[in-house]
Amino acid sequence: MNMKAHFLTIGLVLLASSCGGGAEEHGDQQATERLVISDDGGADAVSLYQMPTPNELFSIVREMAGEGQKRMMNPANNADRFVSLAGRACNFGIYATDLVYASYFKLNVEVVRYYLTVKKLGDELGLAAVFTDQDFARLESNLSHGDSLEVISNEAYYRAYEKMQDERMGPTLGLVLVGGWVESMHLVMRQITMFDPDDPLVARVAEQKVSLEHLLDMLRQYKDDPNVGPVRKELVDIRNIYDQLQERRTSHVGTSSSGRMVLGDDVSVRMTSDQYDELEKKIEALREELIRPEDVVKVKTNA
Repeated sequence: MNMKAHFLTIGLVLLASSCGGGAEEHGDQQATERLVISDDGGADAVSLYQMPTPNELFSIVREMAGEGQKRMMNPANNADRFVSLAGRACNFGIYATDLVYASYFKLNVEVVRYYLTVKKLGDELGLAAVFTDQDFARLESNLSHGDSLEVISNEAYYRAYEKMQDERMGPTLGLVLVGGWVESMHLVMRQITMFDPDDPLVARVAEQKVSLEHLLDMLRQYKDDPNVGPVRKELVDIRNIYDQLQERRTSHVGTSSSGRMVLGDDVSVRMTSDQYDELEKKIEALREELIRPEDVVKVKTNA
């Protein structure tokens, strides 16, 4: 079997909503950052699918709520308590998302703490070269510059994905993306205090049905992997809730910033209060399972 033909590569690109500028030009420019996932079946046939990064989800949170809340993040002192590949990979994605969250909302002390946490888990996953002493020095020297913290955190975030892509770490990459998706959803949904179908945050949660479908498509080839299979089944259960939502699709064809064709749909999704509650409970239950330290024994109650 040709592993290259069956490996889902992750191309990391910036899809800017306005012209010109790069990652350093934050100011008034609204940049939308996405992972572009491709099924690399060969040079002549590549389909790309867009998945949001945490920054895209958090941008509307900052507009609505104004500040981040560190109590919603996964406690950094639990990082030493994950020993399996699945535990380390999922929580690498979770902590990396928390790092981006902290930098986005200028939680400066947490930025340093979570950078060191992500670095530690990254070292254990074989990603030591991604997190450098130079980056840490840059973080420390830019603690009063929120935009710089965001840039530095994102650079490390992207390099980690690129490293896993280059090293063909397919199952690990999939688990990292699972952790990132679940933590992003958790952080966004925790900002919603009262359900309103017209709330932009509720709409953003509903729209994540598409990114979840793309994530499940990526994980399909690893469904028999003992580390990936169980968490994939949990995501299928979440997708089943999303399938109950009203959805309207219109075709969209465009190109990424690199000029490669990106295929997909523009999707409008609506949900009811009951559907939202069911979705939130399922996502929170999965997150609790993922972040539970592996030295904690689950005790089943008597039937």
